[in-house]
Amino acid sequence: IEGKIMLNLTVNGKPHEHCGDSTIPALLTEFGANSAHTALTVNGELVVSKDWENHRLRDGDAVEVLTFVGGG
Repeated sequence: IEGKIMLNLTVNGKPHEHCGDSTIPALLTEFGANSAHTALTVNGELVVSKDWENHRLRDGDAVEVLTFVGGG
């Protein structure tokens, strides 16, 4: 599939095969995460949302996705 690659990632401590364009938005779409309420780290380093489109995930990366939920 043109523009898509297969990456073996660890997401929130679990193995995950990502088939996308290797960007963070593509990964978040796979999980149905609302990017407006999400923070994440890649290999222990915070990646700010303005850099998500340009940050390329690589095979073996460890990603932690934190989704904020409001409530009362």
